[in-house]
Amino acid sequence: MTAGADAHPARPAIPIRPLDAAAMAAARARQRELVKPAGALGRLEDLAVWLAGATGNARPQVVARVIVAAADHGVASEEHVSAYPAAVTGQMLATFLAGQGAITTLATEVGAGLVLVDAGVQPGSAPDDESIVRVGIGPSANLAAGPALTTAQVAACVDCGRELAAAAARDGVTVLVGGEMGIGNTTPATCLAAALTGRDGPSLVGPGTGLDAAGVQRKREVVARTLTLHARHAHGPLGWLRRVGGGELAVLCGLALGAGEHGLGYVCDGVIATAAAAVAVAMEPDLQPRLLAGHLSPEPAHAALLEHLGLEPVLDLGMRLGEGSGAVTALAILRLACAAHDGMATFGEAGVAGRA
Repeated sequence: MTAGADAHPARPAIPIRPLDAAAMAAARARQRELVKPAGALGRLEDLAVWLAGATGNARPQVVARVIVAAADHGVASEEHVSAYPAAVTGQMLATFLAGQGAITTLATEVGAGLVLVDAGVQPGSAPDDESIVRVGIGPSANLAAGPALTTAQVAACVDCGRELAAAAARDGVTVLVGGEMGIGNTTPATCLAAALTGRDGPSLVGPGTGLDAAGVQRKREVVARTLTLHARHAHGPLGWLRRVGGGELAVLCGLALGAGEHGLGYVCDGVIATAAAAVAVAMEPDLQPRLLAGHLSPEPAHAALLEHLGLEPVLDLGMRLGEGSGAVTALAILRLACAAHDGMATFGEAGVAGRA
């Protein structure tokens, strides 16, 4: 093995529950009997059938929980790849706790619960609140100079995500959303997107939170340098996650795996959350059918990841905030899909003549 290469201990396969074919067949049969022409509700019908398969219930309900994992990154403070200072990560966690952030407002509106996770926020920056789940690690190291995380840190974060999914399943949740907060985290996400899709890294770089042209060029150079640095040493999806990822990405990777493990639907958000889900699918390909792309971000890496995963976004509203905001907005559409599927009458129930 090349000196400095990854040497992850063997990790047992995670059993992923397949979609329930019988529930999906029953849901399709119900769609054919509802008082409308077949296929008239378009993708709303497909979404209801998907959730039927994910939940095993032919008439599923959306019981949603949003997990927002937050972390800081050495690449942000040392390579200046963000328009905002690192202190904003912890400050935004406080804003979420106060119910004043975009994700808190949107999650409340669609009836989704919210859990916050400190997956490596700067010490002393995250609010001292017992409701925040603490992984117990610090910010990632500068990925442009060396590995971002240790093997132990990756394992702790992935296990935390899986445990959060298990808890959600015990609480009767049917749909999980993975959100994130982390200044500079489009850089690790873009590096992961390039590694997983085989695309040219610099071509996938976008402005993130609002970099100017010079900032975008600097970010391209950092991504190119990072990929060159790690290409010979990274082995497999966990190797890439360790070398160019971050704590929040690792937690969301575990959350997606846990959704598959415990039979939940998983709605992907933007480029960071989707990069984490792509790592999870690279580990366990059977997870892919349980994923739903909530929206399409303007970040170039997001479109590449969705194509790689074979996912069609529910919405394209130009959203690029992160936090889980795009995925939660898509929950409103998923709720409507399930409401129509469950609440409409059949031709027989309504006394309406069916198609001749």
